Amino acid sequence: MFTKLLVRKGILCAVIAAIVILLSSAPPLRDLVANPLVVSTPGAKGDVCYVLAGGGALWERLDAAADLIQMNRVSVILLMREDNYGQFSFKAHSSWTRTQWAMDYLAWRGVPKDKIMLLPKIDGVFGTLTEAQLVSKKLPRHVRKLVIVSSAPHMRRATLAFRRSLPSDVEVVPCAATTMTDSYEKYHPIWLEYLKLLVYYWVA
Repeated sequence: MFTKLLVRKGILCAVIAAIVILLSSAPPLRDLVANPLVVSTPGAKGDVCYVLAGGGALWERLDAAADLIQMNRVSVILLMREDNYGQFSFKAHSSWTRTQWAMDYLAWRGVPKDKIMLLPKIDGVFGTLTEAQLVSKKLPRHVRKLVIVSSAPHMRRATLAFRRSLPSDVEVVPCAATTMTDSYEKYHPIWLEYLKLLVYYWVA
């Protein structure tokens, strides 16, 4: 009897999970479901900004950071160094690291090299939380307002991780790189981001 009850509850949970996943994938409902994940401060401004690492989403984040520099809303861009080699650069006739590509892209966007500060990479189980802990350790002492730049659906989890990791006297200002509609991550699984957010509430 007890085993049958567990099986029924398991089936019910699986059905509910399937419904949530399907609903969050339907275009008319997707933006509505994703909206609570988006946290961004209009006219975000601070002492420095940190750009979260992010695969193909990195470029929209670098664009937003470059805009912050050009509009004098921050004085320095912080990046985590990534020394693993990626695509081949025909300009340099060699493979470039992800950091080299990021630096080159920011230079193309008009950001001077002295406006970029590289932080050493550290490994961790939780990517965003690991980055927040790194920034907490390496953040220049004069910084009292840190702008964090990431993709729209990533912002609530990133903001949670940074606010819990940084000292209480450092204000965290969230800045979404784009709107949800224009984000590189628009069609990434929304349910997975909610699951990660739930995990972060416990571990961050």
